[in-house]
Amino acid sequence: MMNFTDDPEDYRLIEDKEGSTRSNLEIWHRRFVEQAESDGLNTKSIKSYNEALLPFFEFTDIYKDVKMDDIAARFINRFLMHYQCDLARELYDKKKLELERYDKVRQELSEKKIGKNDTNFYVLEEFESTLLHRTTVLKMFLKFISTKNQEMHDYTRYFSNIKKITIAEKDTKHLTVDELDEVVDFIDKWPSCHRKYKPNSIIQDAYRNALLLLLYTYTGARSEEVVLIKLEDITEFSYKGKEFFAVKIKHGKGGKTRSIGVKREKLVKYIDYLKENLPSDDFYISALYENGVYINKPYHQNNIRKFSNYILQDALGIHKSGLHVYRRGYATKRLTKDNINIALVAKELGHSVAMLEKHYFKHDVTDTIQ
Repeated sequence: MMNFTDDPEDYRLIEDKEGSTRSNLEIWHRRFVEQAESDGLNTKSIKSYNEALLPFFEFTDIYKDVKMDDIAARFINRFLMHYQCDLARELYDKKKLELERYDKVRQELSEKKIGKNDTNFYVLEEFESTLLHRTTVLKMFLKFISTKNQEMHDYTRYFSNIKKITIAEKDTKHLTVDELDEVVDFIDKWPSCHRKYKPNSIIQDAYRNALLLLLYTYTGARSEEVVLIKLEDITEFSYKGKEFFAVKIKHGKGGKTRSIGVKREKLVKYIDYLKENLPSDDFYISALYENGVYINKPYHQNNIRKFSNYILQDALGIHKSGLHVYRRGYATKRLTKDNINIALVAKELGHSVAMLEKHYFKHDVTDTIQ
Protein backbone atom coordinates (compact mmCIF):
# COMPACT_ATOMS: atom_id res chain seq x y z
CA MET A 1 0.00 0.00 0.00
CA MET A 2 1.23 3.49 -0.86
CA ASN A 3 1.93 5.60 2.21
CA PHE A 4 -0.01 8.86 2.04
CA THR A 5 0.71 9.99 5.61
CA ASP A 6 2.12 13.51 5.68
CA ASP A 7 5.72 14.15 6.59
CA PRO A 8 7.12 14.49 9.16
CA GLU A 9 4.28 13.63 11.55
CA ASP A 10 1.92 10.68 11.47
CA TYR A 11 -1.46 11.86 12.75
CA ARG A 12 -3.70 9.02 13.78
CA LEU A 13 -7.47 8.88 14.07
CA ILE A 14 -9.25 6.24 16.11
CA GLU A 15 -10.52 3.77 13.53
CA ASP A 16 -14.25 3.82 12.92
CA LYS A 17 -15.28 0.18 13.13
CA GLU A 18 -18.63 0.67 11.39
CA GLY A 19 -17.31 0.11 7.89
CA SER A 20 -15.04 1.17 5.06
CA THR A 21 -13.65 4.65 4.52
CA ARG A 22 -16.08 5.18 1.63
CA SER A 23 -19.02 4.27 3.90
CA ASN A 24 -17.75 6.51 6.67
CA LEU A 25 -17.36 9.43 4.27
CA GLU A 26 -20.86 8.95 2.91
CA ILE A 27 -22.28 8.95 6.44
CA TRP A 28 -20.52 12.23 7.10
CA HIS A 29 -21.68 13.51 3.73
CA ARG A 30 -25.31 12.98 4.68
CA ARG A 31 -24.75 14.89 7.90
CA PHE A 32 -22.96 17.63 5.94
CA VAL A 33 -25.88 17.99 3.49
CA GLU A 34 -28.47 17.93 6.28
CA GLN A 35 -26.59 20.74 8.02
CA ALA A 36 -26.42 22.73 4.79
CA GLU A 37 -30.16 22.29 4.23
CA SER A 38 -30.83 23.29 7.83
CA ASP A 39 -28.76 26.43 7.28
CA GLY A 40 -30.97 27.34 4.32
CA LEU A 41 -28.45 26.68 1.55
CA ASN A 42 -30.14 26.63 -1.85
CA THR A 43 -30.61 23.46 -3.87
CA LYS A 44 -28.19 24.56 -6.59
CA SER A 45 -25.34 24.99 -4.11
CA ILE A 46 -26.03 21.65 -2.44
CA LYS A 47 -26.02 19.96 -5.84
CA SER A 48 -22.67 21.65 -6.52
CA TYR A 49 -21.30 20.30 -3.23
CA ASN A 50 -22.45 16.80 -4.10
CA GLU A 51 -20.81 16.96 -7.52
CA ALA A 52 -17.58 18.15 -5.92
CA LEU A 53 -17.40 15.42 -3.28
CA LEU A 54 -18.46 12.38 -5.30
CA PRO A 55 -15.17 12.09 -7.25
CA PHE A 56 -13.26 12.12 -3.95
CA PHE A 57 -15.42 9.34 -2.54
CA GLU A 58 -14.87 7.31 -5.71
CA PHE A 59 -11.12 7.88 -5.41
CA THR A 60 -11.09 6.18 -2.01
CA ASP A 61 -12.29 3.02 -3.77
CA ILE A 62 -8.99 2.85 -5.64
CA TYR A 63 -7.05 2.52 -2.37
CA LYS A 64 -9.34 0.22 -0.42
CA ASP A 65 -6.84 -0.14 2.45
CA VAL A 66 -6.88 3.60 3.14
CA LYS A 67 -8.45 4.42 6.50
CA MET A 68 -9.89 7.69 7.73
CA ASP A 69 -6.59 8.53 9.42
CA ASP A 70 -4.83 8.24 6.06
CA ILE A 71 -6.80 11.17 4.68
CA ALA A 72 -4.07 13.77 4.92
CA ALA A 73 -2.69 16.36 2.51
CA ARG A 74 -0.74 13.87 0.42
CA PHE A 75 -3.82 11.72 -0.15
CA ILE A 76 -5.89 14.77 -1.13
CA ASN A 77 -3.19 16.03 -3.48
CA ARG A 78 -2.98 12.61 -5.08
CA PHE A 79 -6.76 12.70 -5.56
CA LEU A 80 -6.52 16.09 -7.29
CA MET A 81 -3.83 14.76 -9.62
CA HIS A 82 -5.91 11.67 -10.38
CA TYR A 83 -9.08 13.71 -10.91
CA GLN A 84 -7.36 16.12 -13.27
CA CYS A 85 -6.09 13.15 -15.27
CA ASP A 86 -9.67 11.88 -15.60
CA LEU A 87 -10.82 15.30 -16.80
CA ALA A 88 -7.94 15.50 -19.27
CA ARG A 89 -8.67 12.03 -20.64
CA GLU A 90 -12.29 13.00 -21.21
CA LEU A 91 -11.24 16.08 -23.22
CA TYR A 92 -8.58 14.11 -25.07
CA ASP A 93 -11.13 11.45 -26.07
CA LYS A 94 -13.31 14.25 -27.45
CA LYS A 95 -10.25 15.55 -29.36
CA LYS A 96 -10.36 18.82 -27.43
CA LEU A 97 -6.98 18.39 -25.72
CA GLU A 98 -3.60 17.78 -27.34
CA LEU A 99 -1.81 14.50 -26.62
CA GLU A 100 1.24 16.38 -25.32
CA ARG A 101 -0.80 18.16 -22.64
CA TYR A 102 -2.70 15.01 -21.74
CA ASP A 103 0.61 13.17 -21.32
CA LYS A 104 1.85 15.91 -19.03
CA VAL A 105 -0.87 15.32 -16.44
CA ARG A 106 -0.58 11.54 -16.81
CA GLN A 107 3.09 11.76 -15.95
CA GLU A 108 2.18 13.48 -12.70
CA LEU A 109 0.66 10.19 -11.56
CA SER A 110 3.91 8.31 -12.08
CA GLU A 111 5.36 6.79 -8.91
CA LYS A 112 8.59 8.63 -9.69
CA LYS A 113 6.81 11.97 -9.34
CA ILE A 114 5.80 11.44 -5.73
CA GLY A 115 7.36 14.03 -3.45
CA LYS A 116 6.64 15.48 -0.05
CA ASN A 117 2.88 16.00 0.04
CA ASP A 118 2.70 16.06 -3.78
CA THR A 119 2.08 19.82 -3.74
CA ASN A 120 4.06 20.74 -6.84
CA PHE A 121 2.06 19.00 -9.56
CA TYR A 122 1.13 20.75 -12.78
CA VAL A 123 -2.41 22.08 -13.28
CA LEU A 124 -3.83 22.62 -16.75
CA GLU A 125 -5.56 25.97 -17.08
CA GLU A 126 -8.71 24.25 -18.40
CA PHE A 127 -9.21 22.63 -15.01
CA GLU A 128 -8.05 25.31 -12.60
CA SER A 129 -11.49 26.56 -11.68
CA THR A 130 -12.86 23.01 -11.39
CA LEU A 131 -9.99 21.86 -9.15
CA LEU A 132 -10.28 25.03 -7.08
CA HIS A 133 -13.97 24.36 -6.52
CA ARG A 134 -13.36 20.72 -5.62
CA THR A 135 -10.61 21.68 -3.19
CA THR A 136 -12.71 24.39 -1.56
CA VAL A 137 -15.72 22.11 -1.03
CA LEU A 138 -13.52 19.27 0.21
CA LYS A 139 -11.97 21.55 2.79
CA MET A 140 -15.43 22.65 3.92
CA PHE A 141 -16.43 19.01 4.26
CA LEU A 142 -13.31 18.04 6.21
CA LYS A 143 -13.70 21.08 8.43
CA PHE A 144 -17.25 19.95 9.18
CA ILE A 145 -15.96 16.49 10.17
CA SER A 146 -13.23 18.11 12.29
CA THR A 147 -15.78 20.03 14.35
CA LYS A 148 -18.10 17.05 14.82
CA ASN A 149 -16.09 13.85 15.19
CA GLN A 150 -15.86 12.39 18.69
CA GLU A 151 -12.20 11.50 18.28
CA MET A 152 -11.50 15.26 17.97
CA HIS A 153 -9.37 14.67 14.91
CA ASP A 154 -8.57 17.96 13.20
CA TYR A 155 -8.25 17.60 9.44
CA THR A 156 -7.77 21.36 9.10
CA ARG A 157 -4.19 20.99 10.29
CA TYR A 158 -3.39 19.45 6.89
CA PHE A 159 -4.85 22.31 4.86
CA SER A 160 -1.61 24.26 4.54
CA ASN A 161 -0.03 21.30 2.71
CA ILE A 162 -2.87 20.77 0.25
CA LYS A 163 -2.09 21.94 -3.25
CA LYS A 164 -3.05 25.60 -3.66
CA ILE A 165 -5.16 25.84 -6.80
CA THR A 166 -4.96 29.44 -7.93
CA ILE A 167 -6.69 30.77 -10.99
CA ALA A 168 -3.88 31.76 -13.29
CA GLU A 169 -3.83 34.98 -15.23
CA LYS A 170 -6.30 34.60 -18.05
CA ASP A 171 -5.08 32.60 -20.99
CA THR A 172 -3.20 34.77 -23.48
CA LYS A 173 -4.76 32.90 -26.38
CA HIS A 174 -6.97 35.04 -28.52
CA LEU A 175 -8.88 34.80 -31.76
CA THR A 176 -6.82 36.19 -34.61
CA VAL A 177 -8.32 38.60 -37.13
CA ASP A 178 -8.85 35.74 -39.59
CA GLU A 179 -10.49 33.61 -36.89
CA LEU A 180 -12.80 36.46 -35.85
CA ASP A 181 -13.83 36.85 -39.48
CA GLU A 182 -14.37 33.09 -39.74
CA VAL A 183 -16.64 33.13 -36.69
CA VAL A 184 -18.64 36.05 -38.08
CA ASP A 185 -19.06 34.41 -41.50
CA PHE A 186 -20.25 31.16 -39.93
CA ILE A 187 -22.43 32.51 -37.14
CA ASP A 188 -24.17 34.98 -39.45
CA LYS A 189 -25.68 31.97 -41.22
CA TRP A 190 -26.59 30.20 -37.97
CA PRO A 191 -30.33 31.08 -37.87
CA SER A 192 -30.80 29.49 -41.29
CA CYS A 193 -28.67 26.38 -40.73
CA HIS A 194 -28.78 25.73 -36.97
CA ARG A 195 -30.82 22.54 -37.26
CA LYS A 196 -28.21 21.01 -39.55
CA TYR A 197 -25.83 21.10 -36.58
CA LYS A 198 -28.32 21.00 -33.71
CA PRO A 199 -31.44 19.11 -34.92
CA ASN A 200 -33.38 19.81 -31.73
CA SER A 201 -32.59 23.51 -31.53
CA ILE A 202 -35.21 26.23 -32.01
CA ILE A 203 -35.11 29.40 -34.06
CA GLN A 204 -35.50 31.67 -31.01
CA ASP A 205 -32.34 30.27 -29.45
CA ALA A 206 -30.53 30.39 -32.78
CA TYR A 207 -31.09 34.15 -33.13
CA ARG A 208 -30.21 34.78 -29.49
CA ASN A 209 -26.99 32.76 -29.51
CA ALA A 210 -25.83 34.18 -32.82
CA LEU A 211 -26.40 37.74 -31.63
CA LEU A 212 -24.52 37.13 -28.38
CA LEU A 213 -21.46 35.77 -30.18
CA LEU A 214 -21.53 38.64 -32.67
CA LEU A 215 -21.61 41.12 -29.79
CA TYR A 216 -18.56 39.47 -28.21
CA THR A 217 -16.84 39.76 -31.57
CA TYR A 218 -17.84 43.35 -32.37
CA THR A 219 -17.62 44.93 -28.89
CA GLY A 220 -15.00 43.02 -26.90
CA ALA A 221 -17.36 43.15 -23.92
CA ARG A 222 -17.02 40.73 -21.02
CA SER A 223 -19.13 37.58 -21.05
CA GLU A 224 -21.23 38.70 -18.08
CA GLU A 225 -21.76 42.15 -19.62
CA VAL A 226 -23.19 40.91 -22.91
CA VAL A 227 -25.86 38.61 -21.44
CA LEU A 228 -27.15 41.53 -19.34
CA ILE A 229 -27.72 43.86 -22.30
CA LYS A 230 -31.41 44.71 -22.82
CA LEU A 231 -33.05 45.51 -26.12
CA GLU A 232 -33.50 49.12 -24.99
CA ASP A 233 -29.71 49.36 -24.56
CA ILE A 234 -29.17 49.06 -28.32
CA THR A 235 -30.09 52.24 -30.17
CA GLU A 236 -29.48 53.60 -33.68
CA PHE A 237 -27.45 56.65 -34.64
CA SER A 238 -25.86 58.17 -37.73
CA TYR A 239 -22.26 59.32 -38.11
CA LYS A 240 -20.71 60.76 -41.26
CA GLY A 241 -23.53 59.44 -43.39
CA LYS A 242 -23.33 55.90 -42.02
CA GLU A 243 -25.74 54.04 -39.77
CA PHE A 244 -24.67 52.45 -36.49
CA PHE A 245 -26.00 50.78 -33.38
CA ALA A 246 -24.82 52.14 -30.05
CA VAL A 247 -24.50 49.17 -27.70
CA LYS A 248 -24.67 50.40 -24.13
CA ILE A 249 -22.88 48.36 -21.46
CA LYS A 250 -24.52 49.25 -18.15
CA HIS A 251 -23.14 46.47 -15.97
CA GLY A 252 -19.41 46.94 -16.36
CA LYS A 253 -16.87 46.50 -13.59
CA GLY A 254 -17.02 49.28 -11.05
CA GLY A 255 -20.58 50.14 -12.11
CA LYS A 256 -19.33 52.16 -15.08
CA THR A 257 -21.44 52.59 -18.21
CA ARG A 258 -19.92 52.73 -21.67
CA SER A 259 -21.11 52.46 -25.28
CA ILE A 260 -19.58 50.81 -28.32
CA GLY A 261 -20.57 51.62 -31.88
CA VAL A 262 -21.26 48.75 -34.30
CA LYS A 263 -22.19 49.14 -37.96
CA ARG A 264 -25.95 48.72 -38.30
CA GLU A 265 -25.69 46.22 -41.14
CA LYS A 266 -23.82 43.75 -38.93
CA LEU A 267 -26.60 43.38 -36.35
CA VAL A 268 -29.80 44.69 -37.94
CA LYS A 269 -31.47 41.35 -38.77
CA TYR A 270 -31.00 40.17 -35.19
CA ILE A 271 -32.21 43.40 -33.62
CA ASP A 272 -35.21 43.47 -35.93
CA TYR A 273 -36.03 39.87 -34.99
CA LEU A 274 -35.93 40.70 -31.28
CA LYS A 275 -38.04 43.82 -31.77
CA GLU A 276 -40.69 41.70 -33.46
CA ASN A 277 -40.60 38.87 -30.92
CA LEU A 278 -39.61 40.12 -27.47
CA PRO A 279 -42.60 41.31 -25.40
CA SER A 280 -40.99 44.68 -24.67
CA ASP A 281 -37.76 46.66 -24.95
CA ASP A 282 -36.85 46.08 -21.32
CA PHE A 283 -36.26 42.37 -22.00
CA TYR A 284 -32.72 41.01 -22.02
CA ILE A 285 -31.49 40.20 -25.52
CA SER A 286 -30.40 36.87 -24.00
CA ALA A 287 -33.89 36.22 -22.57
CA LEU A 288 -34.91 32.59 -22.23
CA TYR A 289 -37.60 31.08 -24.48
CA GLU A 290 -39.53 28.36 -22.69
CA ASN A 291 -42.89 26.73 -23.38
CA GLY A 292 -43.66 29.11 -26.19
CA VAL A 293 -43.01 32.36 -24.30
CA TYR A 294 -40.05 34.61 -23.55
CA ILE A 295 -38.96 34.89 -19.92
CA ASN A 296 -37.10 38.04 -18.94
CA LYS A 297 -34.21 36.19 -17.38
CA PRO A 298 -30.69 36.41 -18.86
CA TYR A 299 -29.09 33.37 -20.43
CA HIS A 300 -26.34 31.99 -18.20
CA GLN A 301 -22.89 32.82 -19.52
CA ASN A 302 -21.76 29.23 -18.96
CA ASN A 303 -24.34 28.11 -21.51
CA ILE A 304 -23.22 30.60 -24.14
CA ARG A 305 -19.64 29.55 -23.39
CA LYS A 306 -20.57 25.95 -24.22
CA PHE A 307 -22.23 27.12 -27.42
CA SER A 308 -19.17 29.15 -28.36
CA ASN A 309 -16.84 26.21 -27.68
CA TYR A 310 -19.01 24.08 -29.97
CA ILE A 311 -18.83 26.66 -32.75
CA LEU A 312 -15.08 27.22 -32.38
CA GLN A 313 -13.91 23.66 -31.84
CA ASP A 314 -16.49 21.37 -33.42
CA ALA A 315 -17.90 23.46 -36.25
CA LEU A 316 -14.83 25.50 -37.23
CA GLY A 317 -11.93 23.44 -35.92
CA ILE A 318 -10.42 26.36 -33.99
CA HIS A 319 -8.75 24.81 -30.95
CA LYS A 320 -9.48 27.64 -28.55
CA SER A 321 -12.10 27.90 -25.89
CA GLY A 322 -13.94 30.26 -23.58
CA LEU A 323 -15.35 33.70 -24.21
CA HIS A 324 -12.32 35.73 -23.20
CA VAL A 325 -10.62 34.85 -26.50
CA TYR A 326 -13.08 37.21 -28.21
CA ARG A 327 -12.18 40.07 -25.88
CA ARG A 328 -8.46 39.59 -26.40
CA GLY A 329 -8.99 39.14 -30.11
CA TYR A 330 -11.02 42.34 -30.30
CA ALA A 331 -8.31 44.27 -28.44
CA THR A 332 -5.55 42.87 -30.63
CA LYS A 333 -7.45 43.64 -33.84
CA ARG A 334 -8.23 47.21 -32.78
CA LEU A 335 -4.65 47.91 -31.75
CA THR A 336 -2.93 46.27 -34.73
CA LYS A 337 -4.97 45.91 -37.90
CA ASP A 338 -7.34 48.84 -37.18
CA ASN A 339 -4.50 50.89 -35.67
CA ILE A 340 -6.80 52.48 -33.08
CA ASN A 341 -5.27 54.53 -30.28
CA ILE A 342 -4.75 52.42 -27.17
CA ALA A 343 -6.58 54.97 -24.99
CA LEU A 344 -9.72 54.60 -27.10
CA VAL A 345 -9.51 50.80 -27.08
CA ALA A 346 -9.11 50.87 -23.30
CA LYS A 347 -12.26 53.00 -23.08
CA GLU A 348 -14.15 50.55 -25.31
CA LEU A 349 -13.13 47.64 -23.08
CA GLY A 350 -13.79 49.47 -19.83
CA HIS A 351 -10.15 49.24 -18.76
CA SER A 352 -7.26 51.54 -17.99
CA VAL A 353 -4.46 51.83 -20.53
CA ALA A 354 -2.05 50.22 -18.06
CA MET A 355 -4.34 47.21 -17.56
CA LEU A 356 -4.82 46.87 -21.31
CA GLU A 357 -1.07 46.85 -21.92
CA LYS A 358 -0.50 44.32 -19.17
CA HIS A 359 -3.30 41.86 -19.74
CA TYR A 360 -5.02 42.28 -23.11
CA PHE A 361 -2.68 43.32 -25.86
CA LYS A 362 -1.18 40.22 -27.44
CA HIS A 363 0.78 41.06 -30.55
CA ASP A 364 0.78 38.46 -33.32
CA VAL A 365 2.62 39.09 -36.55
CA THR A 366 -0.29 37.58 -38.52
CA ASP A 367 -2.54 40.32 -37.17
CA THR A 368 -0.56 43.02 -38.95
CA ILE A 369 -0.67 41.47 -42.42
CA GLN A 370 -2.63 43.76 -44.73
